[in-house]
Amino acid sequence: MSIAWYGNQSAAESCNFGSLAVVWPLLDRMNVAGIINRHLPADAQAEFEHGSVLSLLIAARLYNPVALVNVAGWAGESGADILWDIPVEKITDDRLGKSLDAFFTQRHSILASLALHIADEFSIPLSELHYDPTHILLHGAYEQSEARGDLQEGEHVRSDDDLAPAHITQGRPMSDAPKDVQMIHAGLCTLVDEFGALPIFGHTVAGNQNGHTAVAEQLALLKKHLHPPELTMISDRGTFSVGHLLRLSDSGYHAIAAASWDDFRSLFDEQWEKLTWKEATYLSLEQQRRRTQGNLGPVAILFGTRVVGKVCEAAGVVGGMLRRGGGETVGRRSWRKAISAQREATQRCRPTLLYAA
Repeated sequence: MSIAWYGNQSAAESCNFGSLAVVWPLLDRMNVAGIINRHLPADAQAEFEHGSVLSLLIAARLYNPVALVNVAGWAGESGADILWDIPVEKITDDRLGKSLDAFFTQRHSILASLALHIADEFSIPLSELHYDPTHILLHGAYEQSEARGDLQEGEHVRSDDDLAPAHITQGRPMSDAPKDVQMIHAGLCTLVDEFGALPIFGHTVAGNQNGHTAVAEQLALLKKHLHPPELTMISDRGTFSVGHLLRLSDSGYHAIAAASWDDFRSLFDEQWEKLTWKEATYLSLEQQRRRTQGNLGPVAILFGTRVVGKVCEAAGVVGGMLRRGGGETVGRRSWRKAISAQREATQRCRPTLLYAA
């Protein structure tokens, strides 16, 4: 990438754009700045539009994440100040913070507009979305964080500046979350194809909420802002409930979700002769690619046994390091034996499962 620039004499003879050579035209094609400016008209007296400031901040996060106070230094070293036409001395943490505050007031509308534009520009279907919430641990003083009201009241779905921030509070203890830690839950809808996962839309809920609340609010926001004519929502066991299935069904949508076998054993016994079986796989697209290319490096591989009428559990996991029950690291010789056993098991049992359609 090359540019022509006219301005005051600079002490720097050159700058290394690095990955900005890809990031800058990509953000331009995504129309990030334009979409943000459409939702956040700048003050007439403002020197720079929110879209320019925030797209610069996005580039910084993609290029080399730094604290807000260090974005100016990064911009000067990388040449981002030239590409975005914002002088280094104008890239202050105060300006970045004000644009982030403005973004929050239209966050759902901006994210949805970006998703719709990107789907059209890059021919990305939004008919199948994977949803998964995760927790974000926070440390500090958050006494001012308060519980917000329900997202949906009747037919009205609150969003943008009508919806307060997620409540930072204590959640249930988890393996990576101490008992008294404060947190929020962030859920992402992603498109998954042969290139990997592409985040499309996100939303946060209080730290003391669970996956049932998170997926219900996400669906309500999807319907309000994205208006998908058809949708299959794919999620894990933590988001599954009868209510979730009913909400999707009432909207004419579909679901693929993990559920407890005990909850459906009797229904299966009653309906199994009427079911049509299809073959699926435990392996992700990336694992399938590695399998076909013969790359059995330090990635976790799940093995399952093909059975009729029941999904089997994973029979083993092999990663870059194997550990015994007591936590002792397995030696190199044992590791090689495990890899050998893994390959033998691969030949004996296909990593597939059966599901009813």
